[in-house]
Order: sequence, then C-alpha cells, then structure tokens
Amino acid sequence: FYDIEYIANKKVYKSNWIDGNISVWGGWDYRKQDWERNNNIVIVTLKELNDPKIITLEFMNEIKIDHEFYGITQNPETKYYMMVLNDKCKNCKYICNSIHFQQNFKNWTSGNNDIDNFIQDTRLSAHKNVKKALEWMPYNRFSNISKNNKAKWIDGCISEWNSKSRNWKRVNQNMIVTFKELDNSKNITLELTKMIGRLYGITQNPGTKNYMMVLNDKCRICDYICNTIHFQQNFENWTSGNDDIDKLIRDTQLLVHNNNHAVFKIVLEWIPYDRFYDIKYIAKGGFGKVYRASWIDGYIISWKDNCWNRYNKNMFVALKSLDNSKNVTLEFMNEV
Repeated sequence: FYDIEYIANKKVYKSNWIDGNISVWGGWDYRKQDWERNNNIVIVTLKELNDPKIITLEFMNEIKIDHEFYGITQNPETKYYMMVLNDKCKNCKYICNSIHFQQNFKNWTSGNNDIDNFIQDTRLSAHKNVKKALEWMPYNRFSNISKNNKAKWIDGCISEWNSKSRNWKRVNQNMIVTFKELDNSKNITLELTKMIGRLYGITQNPGTKNYMMVLNDKCRICDYICNTIHFQQNFENWTSGNDDIDKLIRDTQLLVHNNNHAVFKIVLEWIPYDRFYDIKYIAKGGFGKVYRASWIDGYIISWKDNCWNRYNKNMFVALKSLDNSKNVTLEFMNEV
C-alpha cells in the first residue's frame, strides 16, 4: 500500500493497493504461476481492528453488507491489524460512478462552498449516467477563448470509467463550448440543467473572478449539436474577403442540419487556392476563363470524430474565373 491517508474517526484510512484484487473470472494463471488480478493500483479503505479476536465468519459477513472485503494487513509501526475494504455504493451494491467521483473530491475545489456542493451533488447522483455529473474546470483547460464567450475545451467530456487506467475516459477533445456567467452562485440548483440543456460544469475567469457555466451549443431547430453548429463554430476562421460571398457560403452551411448526403450537396465552402494542384487552362467560358484542377481535400459528406468527413480526395474540379470579381454580389452568385 502507498499514499496512505487518514480520513475519519475510528481509525479509517484511504490508500492505493499496488497489486489489486484477485480476479473472480480470471483465476489461476499457470504460465505466471500466480493469480490474475483486476484493477492494478486500486483505491481501498483500511480500517483498524481494535481486537483481532472479534474476527469471525459472522463478523466478516456483516462487513460485506456495505463493503467489498479483500483481506487483512498489518501496520508495521503500530502492529495494528487492518481490514482492506472497497466501498460499495449503497444504492447500486457495487462500485459505481458515484464512488469513483467521491474518491476524487479532495483533489479539487472551486473556492466556493455553494459551487462545490452543487457539483458534488450531481456527481453523487450519477450512479449510471455520467452525463448528469458536472465538473470543476480549471480555466487553463480552455483555449481559443473569444469575445463572444466561445472557447475550445481541451479535455472534452467524461464518457465512462476506465478500470485499467483508473481514470475517466473522455470524448470530444477540443470541443467548442459556451461560457455563461453566474450572477449569484447561491442560486445554482439541480433544476438548472433542465432549463439550459447540457451543462458540463463550472469554471472561473481568473481575471474577473467571475464564475461561469460551461455549456454546449444546441441548434434551436434540432435541439442538439447538429451540422449547422459545427459550421457556425468555424465562421471566424475563414473569409473570402468579400462580404457577399461570405454570406452566401454561410447561408448554405446554416441549412444543413442532418447528415443526409443529398442535403450536403447544397453546402458551399471557402476553399484556399493552395488546396488545388495541377491547375490547367481549358477555355474561355461565359463568366471568364475555365480551368481544370485536382482538389486535395474532396467534399464534405458528414461530421465524424470532431471533424468533417470528406469524400473523393484529389478529385477533378472545374475552376471558373470571374472577369470582374470585385463586382460579385449575392444576387449574381444566386444566378450562378
């Protein structure tokens, strides 16, 4: 055992168990000539026995009602015998999400008791569904923070407990989130999450000291994060240099809510010229000169793994130049 820490009266300690418990399903490993074990480095509870003589089979069975009982050890300094236990959730009768969350309570704080209690309450109720659990998020876990309260969340949201790494598995790293300031931290209630959609957690701006809720962006039409939101979150990262062209492209991108391939045919993009190669002049057309080229990226067909999924990379396309591109208007583009 290591990192042994006193946590409560009646001589109760928390510790890390290097070996982990013997696997119920694995059994004896004949190749290694040893027992197969689960969860290397398990967090366990050590509870001192005042009188080793009271250890009977009946006593052990009573202990197992609230705990998973792994074995007995002895403190080499005090010579006290100690039971090695693992806490079971009283609701689930096993080590559920709420236990994993609870074991980490001491490792974080928002600096505000109301906020800490609010976050901890959501975690203690997240027995099976981790989406109910909120997080305290250090401000340095966000990047590309914009003036319109948008940012990238580096870590992404919790999806499930990984028993091998003894940590939470996360998805959607670098996802876009929205900040919303809390006017009064004492008004935070569990009902709040029902009113504003998915609430991931709370952070604090170190400059203003204001606490902020961290939310997802939901499409008002779809009531979830659809394709239009993914397009919209990238608007500030490109421009054609022409307001009418920018508006035309954005308007088409705001129409694509679902992953229907037919719908994606109306989507336009601003495509940097260096994404084409083997550009060759073909002829003069009605609007200007016509060229043939290979498009490195191909066109968008769906959103997957936090980026656009594309099809037909290095496909042939036609490039039609405009004799007077300065006069491009929205009406002209619609005619095209």
